[in-house]
Amino acid sequence: MRHPLIRCLVASLALLACLFGIRTAWRMGLARTLSQFVANASSLPPQYRPNSMAAAEEAVRLAPSDPESHYALGIALVDAGRAADAVKELELAARLRPRDSEIWLKLGGTREDPGDDQGALAAYQQAIQCAPAYAQPRWQFGNLLLRMGRTEAAFAEMRRAAESDPVLLPALIDLAWGVLKGDAAAVRTAVQPRSSDSRLMLAKTFARRGKPAEAVALFREAGEVTAAGRRELVTELITAKDFSEAYEVWSSGRDKHSSNAKDGTRDGIEGGLGTITDGGFEGEINLDESGFGWQLRRDQPGVAISRDTGQPRAGVYSLRVDWTGNSNPAGAVVSQLVLVSASTRYQLRFAVRTEEIVTGGLPLIVVTDASGSAPHALASSAPLPAGTNGWQELTLEFGTGDTTRSVLISLQRQSCPSGPCPIFGRLWLDTFTLEKPKQ
Repeated sequence: MRHPLIRCLVASLALLACLFGIRTAWRMGLARTLSQFVANASSLPPQYRPNSMAAAEEAVRLAPSDPESHYALGIALVDAGRAADAVKELELAARLRPRDSEIWLKLGGTREDPGDDQGALAAYQQAIQCAPAYAQPRWQFGNLLLRMGRTEAAFAEMRRAAESDPVLLPALIDLAWGVLKGDAAAVRTAVQPRSSDSRLMLAKTFARRGKPAEAVALFREAGEVTAAGRRELVTELITAKDFSEAYEVWSSGRDKHSSNAKDGTRDGIEGGLGTITDGGFEGEINLDESGFGWQLRRDQPGVAISRDTGQPRAGVYSLRVDWTGNSNPAGAVVSQLVLVSASTRYQLRFAVRTEEIVTGGLPLIVVTDASGSAPHALASSAPLPAGTNGWQELTLEFGTGDTTRSVLISLQRQSCPSGPCPIFGRLWLDTFTLEKPKQ
């Protein structure tokens, strides 16, 4: 049996060890709390950041061997503009925790500030080795290589970063476009899109930047594209007035249905040239669709538009427009964009019937040159008949200009001498066709 004095000594040592452990754990816990406070403060906008230097210094005093304490002090020194001192603290943090990619990444960015490019590259490479699938180290590494003039290696790294994190792809494309001065082939080589989404994103950039042929080439390679993606590319091409390319993209996503394609060649640009799509309103009208089908304005109080099976001029449906009071006479109620040839005469034929139309601004059909920067009317029909009238066949002839590539056919209203300008009644449209006059 042990001597009572020995048992007392052992118990005292155990108590001291326990107290030391509690004290150490308390110091470490407090240091970690202070370090977290500094890290959170650094993410705030500069005007809202508290002075965290004292907290970081206290964290290091409490836990001098904790990498998080030195990392926090490094962050505080960076915020204070003391890059050289910050580098020393971050280097110490990296030695204490050499497999932490975040520490190496911060060290690389901090070394860049005083111009230590080689040291920054080495830190970024360490960060990449620690987390090879993490996008940010490769992105920062690539950006530094680019600033150093190593363009090919830079884009190789940033491509891999964008593959890991697709959110970076738009920035990569914009950066490549600027650095390579809009050379589409060079930009494509730099970006090297491999997925359908990345090809489509680059195609939209090319469309927006005046490279329609390159945009369509990428679209063809993209394979299966979502309806939303196709719609966005069509919108970009139409906005840029690249109508032929827009038609190709648009027509690839729909069942080819044209009201006056007589020779069966409905695919591609030739099938769309001088052709009204669904001139008899037999197909569903997609309100979300952009392109060359029928377009309906959404913001039309006092106007209701529908396909109607009652007494069509031909086929199963006609388009019915109901006016129930005040409506804005400006702008198109229904419209369609149509590809045309320049310097060419056309005849637009359509059928109309009305019921109890009463207004000071009657409806009419207008053909507008959509190709220029300032669209202008090429022709307009006589006002459509007021009151109640059965089906009438009307013809509107117009000529395109030297630069005309597309026209907008629309149902509008006459301007009123004074407002408001209400309209009441119903109107039906059917069998739109576009032809060249017979010689």
